[in-house]
Amino acid sequence: MAMLPLGPRTTRRRLVERGMAVLSAAMIGVGGACTDSNVPFFTAPTAVPNSPAGIQNAVTGLFAFSRNDIGQYIQYMGGFARDAVQMTNGNPEFLTWYTGLGTIPAGGDGVWDNEYRDVAAALAILTTLPTTTPAYTSPQAAAIVGIAQTMEALNLMLVAETRDTLGIPVHANGAVPGPAYCNKDVWKSIVALLDSGNASLNAAGSIPLPVKLPPGFSSVSAAAGPSTTPGSFAAFNRALAGKAGLELAYAIARNSAGTHPTPTTPGSPDVGALTRADSAIAASALYNPSALTPPVPGNFPEDASGVYWDFSGQSGDQTNPIDQFIGFFTVLKTFVADVDTLDDLRWKGKFGPNPYQIELPTYNYIASGDLFLFYSTTNSPISIIRNEGLTLLRAQIQLGLGNLSNSLTYLNDVRTNVGGLSPVTGSDYVTVRDLLLKEQRVSLIFEGSGDRTISLRMYHLEAVADTTWGSKDLHTTVVPVEAQELEGRNGSYTLTCQ
Repeated sequence: MAMLPLGPRTTRRRLVERGMAVLSAAMIGVGGACTDSNVPFFTAPTAVPNSPAGIQNAVTGLFAFSRNDIGQYIQYMGGFARDAVQMTNGNPEFLTWYTGLGTIPAGGDGVWDNEYRDVAAALAILTTLPTTTPAYTSPQAAAIVGIAQTMEALNLMLVAETRDTLGIPVHANGAVPGPAYCNKDVWKSIVALLDSGNASLNAAGSIPLPVKLPPGFSSVSAAAGPSTTPGSFAAFNRALAGKAGLELAYAIARNSAGTHPTPTTPGSPDVGALTRADSAIAASALYNPSALTPPVPGNFPEDASGVYWDFSGQSGDQTNPIDQFIGFFTVLKTFVADVDTLDDLRWKGKFGPNPYQIELPTYNYIASGDLFLFYSTTNSPISIIRNEGLTLLRAQIQLGLGNLSNSLTYLNDVRTNVGGLSPVTGSDYVTVRDLLLKEQRVSLIFEGSGDRTISLRMYHLEAVADTTWGSKDLHTTVVPVEAQELEGRNGSYTLTCQ
């Protein structure tokens, strides 16, 4: 299928004026392998200077701005998972929105405008690259193409993960908005884009990257490819491809009658997508189950096989968006109930007593007396993807393929080597699935993956796991489509799905 190209959103003046690029209409093929297409950047507010310095500045900006919504993303996905939620007198709606007690309004939702703007920035780099003077060598140009396409895909993943079955809008180049594509077709496009980026990185080979990346990407900054080489950016690409492929497999199942998992049955996630996802993770040098280690209290520096968003308190930079509000993020009792708080080294490394008084005492009955302390400073990095999460993704893939023994092996790799706990056993789908969800929960809380919430949707467990509010619970796991998007469509938002 074709990668969805990008174009202007002419019916939404505010976003056009801000120079935001959005998805434009394209032919989406039915069946067969997916490919992407090279698309010009239509709405750049300023051009990227066609020099290596101009490309470097654009790459630096792309990586920097791609961090903008990660705090908002974590708040949504952590709240939807009933792990932790912000409780403040100043913004009590954060509690009700992020845990499903009240309906999230369509305005000001975040994880939308910035991501499309980041996609626009990546496309601007691709457009300028062929005219750069002095010219890059062919391998160098291929490396930059692979980096830009990988970052495009990462930004689209954030939008797709927050909107889930609501789909992502795809706009035509004319005055009428193009269709919003269903989750299945969006994930096909994301997987195709990552595959294209990987092909470019492999074409570049083992050359040093011709652009400098932020420190959080140091584990993948030594070379372009191949993905099996430690230090290659292609290793990051394949790690994302594994995650995206897993989401695609379940998006296909959820879009087809009779194949959606239920709380008691595995359903029929797409075998081809799962197999490709498993191969992608196995091909990533970031994946190394023999290197799994317990967390060091206070931060992530022990995990060299990871890629992170950087933050700092320096003037003009962004601080860690969780650290600055850490006292307001209350760990919920539903999370603590899933954790061995006596022996689990992940709990001991990440949590401590909450010294702050809860500002919304009406909700004391859902709050634990514990506080997430792993982001200890304004400089603390936030994980995008790392070895521990990749191991649990492989456990999920094997579960989807029906290989319960393999799934248990991977989840126990994490449980024993990171958590310091005894291995667990199980002989049926529901038991292994629930064991996996427990490990995933304590391993990945407040990270940039959203895996716990994504899993609840995959397995159709929203109404089973999200029971904080009893009969009043809306079991929310999806952010609504932005109000301005609806306005541009005259209130009509229907999905195109092929």
